[in-house]
Amino acid sequence: MPVMLVLAVLHARRHNVSGHRKAMTSIFFGALIIAGAFTFLPGRIMHAVVFRH
Repeated sequence: MPVMLVLAVLHARRHNVSGHRKAMTSIFFGALIIAGAFTFLPGRIMHAVVFRH
């Protein structure tokens, strides 16, 4: 993700709106997926709620 942040800044400085939008959208959805993955790790509350044994 740090690479995408650098690309987003470069696109913004070059006034490349399309490239900046794509980079920022990728960062946003990537963060959601990573946060969601950590939420459902075994031993976490949400793991126990969703995957009741």
